[in-house]
Amino acid sequence: MLAYDFKSGERLWETAIADPKRSESAPAAPIAWNGLVFIGNAGGDFKGVKGRMYALDAATGQIVWEFYLVPKQSSDPTRGPQGASPLDASSWDVADATPISGGATWTSYSLDPATGLLYVPGGNPGPDFAAMLRGGTNLYTGSVVVLDAKTGAYRTHFKLVPKDWHDWDVSSAPVLVTSASGRRLMLVAPKDGHLYGFDLDTTERLYRLPVTAVENAEVPFAVGKSVHFCPGSVGGAEWNGPAYDPQNNLVLVGEVQWCTSVKLESAKKLERSANFTPWSGEDSMNPFNMWGRADPIFQWAGWLYAVDADSGQWRWRAKTNYPVQSGVTPTAGGVVFFGDMGGNFYALDVDTGRKLWGEKIGGAVGGGVITFATPQGQRVAAATGLTEVLWPTEITTAKVTVLGLAKD
Repeated sequence: MLAYDFKSGERLWETAIADPKRSESAPAAPIAWNGLVFIGNAGGDFKGVKGRMYALDAATGQIVWEFYLVPKQSSDPTRGPQGASPLDASSWDVADATPISGGATWTSYSLDPATGLLYVPGGNPGPDFAAMLRGGTNLYTGSVVVLDAKTGAYRTHFKLVPKDWHDWDVSSAPVLVTSASGRRLMLVAPKDGHLYGFDLDTTERLYRLPVTAVENAEVPFAVGKSVHFCPGSVGGAEWNGPAYDPQNNLVLVGEVQWCTSVKLESAKKLERSANFTPWSGEDSMNPFNMWGRADPIFQWAGWLYAVDADSGQWRWRAKTNYPVQSGVTPTAGGVVFFGDMGGNFYALDVDTGRKLWGEKIGGAVGGGVITFATPQGQRVAAATGLTEVLWPTEITTAKVTVLGLAKD
């Protein structure tokens, strides 16, 4: 984690919260509040890598607290004071020589300044596909974990994926809103292809709505047998979570419809894997299929769903020829903007889903979408040009594309 002086560009401090020699990384966008900066590590798909959350002092970079998102073991390092946690190894039935792995964070976090609570999306358990190596519910993977932002103390958690063997991370930040009925809601869309709504005052789950193709979700994986399932390991909602349109009380979420087939390695082979190496459990000689064999690309698609925030009923949905991984941005002007992995950018009527405008603006749109005012008029910006080994997208240079109308 690095901090720079905004005006001079001078580096003020740097703090290590992950170790690249252990296959750890920190791809999430940090957030800041009340003199603290919050960031976690990724890499939970590698053997022995555990997800952790940190608060750093914004002025010095000193670690204020550390919270392990899966049970901490004796060989794991301690980087700072530990946030109070009830988590132990009772929900992980693993062999003595098998490290608990997973629970890492890939994207950003949500914070409620009124309550001082931090909402952390937790990734999948490891090995991804081989549930036979990790009995139990594998807390806190596949969950949104709620922490006291000042102290790192555990407050509660919402387990979304009860037992994950599909690589269905909760990989995007939840949305905290007050709905038209006055309910305080948490809205979250993991990679399992569903949109969830929770009442924050009662912690009750209000709905679980499928928002892309869901197939063979309960079929167990097996050694020597290929199982086809949807959403695939790169399906569902990936990096950008839901958005909320208060004018229509709508939750808007983009989804990937792309399925995967997985055939398991044997338990003995998995147990012999070296620490800090990829640890999915897929039995394949092709390194591109390490996270399962994806369907041919002409069989993929994308969805944008508009769902009533209180009832969980969808009002309209739009299907695209390419997966939707971009941010989804509704505006006060009644328009929602989003992009797809084919490089197409769209403006829809947020009330009806009717297409108002669409055009190819560059490479795959897989990042954020924002709108902002300038002296020349309102502008919309999108991150384009995503290229990544798991995605057969157009190879191009990443850019920020800015769109707008000429001022009269």
